[in-house]
Amino acid sequence: MERNNINRLNVLFEKAMSNQANLLERKELNRLYQAFIDDGRDKPKATVIRHEHIKVAIG
Repeated sequence: MERNNINRLNVLFEKAMSNQANLLERKELNRLYQAFIDDGRDKPKATVIRHEHIKVAIG
């Protein structure tokens, strides 16, 4: 994550903690926080789940 984004994240976090951030700033904070969390992670691959039905005879 770029240094400018980290600095902005810090500023917005401090503002939000002091209840001074408006709605747009809170949304930006959420977006930057998610980008911070995702930084350097591989994108998740689509997972295919297969359900196989097994018939069992009793008796």
